[in-house]
Amino acid sequence: MILSDKKAIQRIVLALAKLGLRNVVICPGSRNAPLVISFNRHPDFHCVSIRDERSAGFYALGKAIETRQPVAIVCTSGSATLNFAPAIVEAYYQRIPLLILTADRPKEWTDQGDGQTINQTNIYHNYIRRSYDLRGDATDESDIWFNDRSISEGYHIASVKDRGPVHFNIPMHEPLYGTGEVKNTEVKVFSCADVTAQLSQIELTQLATQYAQARKVMILVGQHPKEEGFQQVLSNLAHCSNTIVLTESTANVAHPSFIAHIDRCITHLDVDKAVDLMPDLLITVGDAIVSKRIKSMLRKHRPAAHWNVHPYDATMDTYQSLTTAIHIAAVPFLHALSQQLNEIVSSGFRQKWLQLKEKKDRLHEVFSDSCVFSDFKVFDILFKSLPKDVSLHISNSSPIRYAQLFDYTGIKETHSNRGTSGIEGCTSTAIGAAAAAPEKQFLLITGDVAFHYDSNALWNEEPIDNLNIVIINNSGGGIFRIIPGPDTTQERARFLETSMKLSAEHLAHQYKWNYMSASDTTSLHEILPSFFRHNRTILEVFTDADTNPQVLAAYWDYLQQKH
Repeated sequence: MILSDKKAIQRIVLALAKLGLRNVVICPGSRNAPLVISFNRHPDFHCVSIRDERSAGFYALGKAIETRQPVAIVCTSGSATLNFAPAIVEAYYQRIPLLILTADRPKEWTDQGDGQTINQTNIYHNYIRRSYDLRGDATDESDIWFNDRSISEGYHIASVKDRGPVHFNIPMHEPLYGTGEVKNTEVKVFSCADVTAQLSQIELTQLATQYAQARKVMILVGQHPKEEGFQQVLSNLAHCSNTIVLTESTANVAHPSFIAHIDRCITHLDVDKAVDLMPDLLITVGDAIVSKRIKSMLRKHRPAAHWNVHPYDATMDTYQSLTTAIHIAAVPFLHALSQQLNEIVSSGFRQKWLQLKEKKDRLHEVFSDSCVFSDFKVFDILFKSLPKDVSLHISNSSPIRYAQLFDYTGIKETHSNRGTSGIEGCTSTAIGAAAAAPEKQFLLITGDVAFHYDSNALWNEEPIDNLNIVIINNSGGGIFRIIPGPDTTQERARFLETSMKLSAEHLAHQYKWNYMSASDTTSLHEILPSFFRHNRTILEVFTDADTNPQVLAAYWDYLQQKH
């Protein structure tokens, strides 16, 4: 096998192969040439070339989300390293395993006026699980041992121990382009057991007793990958009269007994009703919650007890009421808890929520059927037309908020970059996920600003034939017309909303994507069957920026009806 002639680089690549790394995303450059040569020529790696480092980072994020395995990203020295930062921050807060390999100039040349040379040591320090300065030209036993150990340790931190991005910075001297045969190179790596935490029987009994005696239990499910057994254990608990389960689309669970549209139910509740629907015991599982309203209500009406169940972040106190941090994965904990429950207190809590849900669902359908063409109507039509088992990606800002108002029972899995909730990499993430699972069909729903912000996602050498994109073009950042505050300032249109009149048509043709468009209810209904029959297709739906906030405001008002 012919790799780089730098022995240290050979060992780094061989170690990662031995540990199980398979996907590598490579950005162009010269200082990273030894890594590029070695990864590309090693038979165990699937390498993809992506020109834009920011897009590459999110592409790798999408692959890691879909495969649930570490993905490596490789770049040259200098400012290229900082272009990875947005994806690294997202991976940090979502706990997605990324391995960042940044080539570096020799340390003695930092801050000495040499080109493409910056201080790269611990460059991502606030948003990284661990950072290593490897010895790129290692020859003595001590440096070789350090590199071998660091690669093993970092890989296991990223994938098991602390899950998230890990950085390997690798300074290298020239020459960079030499190659050599790998001879008798035995790389030492170590394994890491993934030990599942368990509560003692005494702890479990105490928690089960507290649960059974609580008259109002709310299980709030945040972002969570689809997982076998998760929906079943939640539905078992949801049948208890004292328990209600609140979910969102990114929780990837659905059941008739769950409150799947939180804002639909709680918007404009009067004070007495709100207090009645708030829990004595709050159990939170999963990660980010989209609904700002439920966060505000739970902070205002704090439960007497709050258990946060999370294998890594159980001490997070989002609702200012944390009483018990449970460092266990959701499924084994909830299963063990359900097995311990006896003689649950009789309560009407579940029934009150379900009665409210039934009323709001009925009002929602009446309003949806009659509302004018708008962002709201587009989501209504889309969610009623989605093919079964599509894997859905939703961009941030207004699309993910609208998505919470509509049914998603036929969707295979839903993802949104809710770690930091930015718009900058939504398309790249979806394309990375689609590339990782060619047997699946993917759909991205995005806005015009998010799409154009990440248009380099289409500038990609790997053919993607299992992803379609819907762009809801409302001529700018529509979120600033539906949240309170921006409409009070004269700077909204130019500086916040960044109003624009652009179409994605020419970009689609440039990058060899099919393109369709719609601008009213009739044309959208007519075009959707053809859109879903084709792959690698962009559908751009044009809505009116002034109408959209009026329709959404009318919707919230309509949900207040007494009958």
